[in-house]
Amino acid sequence: MRFITNPVLTLPEGNMGETSKQLQRTVDFTYEWYGEFLDDVKAAGYTFRSFHDDLAAGDVVLRHDVDLSVDDALTMARLEADRDVTATYFVLLSSVLYNPLRGETRDALREIQSLGHEVALHFSTHEYWPTDSPPADEELEARVAEELAILETVTGDDRRLVSFHKPPQWTFARTYDGFASTYEARFFEDVQYVADSRQRWRDDPPAVEDFEDTVQILTHPGLWSDADGTFDERIEQAVTAACQTAGQTAGREFLGGW
Repeated sequence: MRFITNPVLTLPEGNMGETSKQLQRTVDFTYEWYGEFLDDVKAAGYTFRSFHDDLAAGDVVLRHDVDLSVDDALTMARLEADRDVTATYFVLLSSVLYNPLRGETRDALREIQSLGHEVALHFSTHEYWPTDSPPADEELEARVAEELAILETVTGDDRRLVSFHKPPQWTFARTYDGFASTYEARFFEDVQYVADSRQRWRDDPPAVEDFEDTVQILTHPGLWSDADGTFDERIEQAVTAACQTAGQTAGREFLGGW
């Protein structure tokens, strides 16, 4: 990866610069902090693009892997839309915490799209193959194609874009005939890659003033809320919410009647 300093892409002097310095010192995993972070990125002169664009200097592509909660993803999507920021939300078909085919979840994903965002596939290789036993490209593409076809029934979008869930090393810098991957070199190695995985931003806060010319930013909506919380707390909250949803739905369907 080549590090570039572009004097055009700098934060203005004054309050915004002070805000950025504050954000660099500490990270609260709150919507307030995230909103200020997006404000900083925009103030630095970056333009939000999609994975379907040819990225160039001054572009940032914003990605969300929806591991824990579609409801949290919708909250984040609304916050971004209020700032005229667009992103791509990658959803799992194999999650134990949510089901994209469920009516309310499907409606939430379509609302995310209506706000100007894209909904794409978060594909878990772990559901099919051991981490240390990569499949042949043809086998991988066949399984991805199956899940893309299912997701298309929800989104109506036939663009073939994938983010690998907890990506094995063998997915990095690879290209495939049947779909585009967020871990292709053009998105992962040829640009700066900034991610909040497992809340590591607490130890390594993203400093917008140090960003390179072109950046991919990854966040996980389930890690963010109105109030700050630890990674373990976020997981517990997601599990509790999923169990409550399952209990309420099962109660209506099998006990209360529809």
